[in-house]
Amino acid sequence: MPELPDLQVFSRNLTKMLKGKTLENAVIYAKQKTKVSEKSLQELIGKKLIQVYREGKRLYFDFGKDAVLSLHLMLHGKLVYSADENPKYTLVALKFKDGNTLAITDFQKMANIELNPAPSEGIDALSPKLTAKMFSELLQSSKAKIKTLLMDQKLIGGIGNAYADEILYEAGISPLSIANKIAEKEVQKLVKVIKQVLESAEKQILKEHPDIIHGEVRDFMKVHIKNANTDKKGNKILQTKIGGRTTYYTEQQEVFK
Repeated sequence: MPELPDLQVFSRNLTKMLKGKTLENAVIYAKQKTKVSEKSLQELIGKKLIQVYREGKRLYFDFGKDAVLSLHLMLHGKLVYSADENPKYTLVALKFKDGNTLAITDFQKMANIELNPAPSEGIDALSPKLTAKMFSELLQSSKAKIKTLLMDQKLIGGIGNAYADEILYEAGISPLSIANKIAEKEVQKLVKVIKQVLESAEKQILKEHPDIIHGEVRDFMKVHIKNANTDKKGNKILQTKIGGRTTYYTEQQEVFK
């Protein structure tokens, strides 16, 4: 599933590709799996795309007031921009007047598409409002494992399984730690590391794949590495399940209980 850095890059590239282009047609190919109706989508026809932006794990296609289409790609959703109006597994197709179509595809038909959705519950992981004070208050009120808290989109938006591991690895905190048991000094460090890891990843993805609008780039990760035995420091990479998700970490990460 694409996480915040991937989606941040997608939004940047989609804005570059589509900004100012007029929507000519909108077609739903999987009506039973799409929350928005075709009639509602028709209201976007003739409008120019202002920008594509990201909040949490969602992309927002802004066509103006009361004309914002939101998209959560879920596990296997993809964006395809081409002259093909109906690529394989298309859920929704947005045809622009330049002759190209942006297709939202998903072979599982799980991608979530809405028009003018309610605001997100959680604060975005890159929001300046996520201060050390606020973050500390979030942790102090929770007895959950720290990895579970980081991935809770109702609290913090944008962080998924892979980047939760990377953030905790960089901060030197075990994913098995209980949120309200983490020392205050480490909490202060962790909130800084969240932004450092996510922003660094975005730069790395842009460097390696400057025009990407789908997929996941993970080859630069330090601990969330499938089939790796050790990190670059030679520390053994361990695996466990937290909240049903495979978790990667090392013994060198401190456990707070």
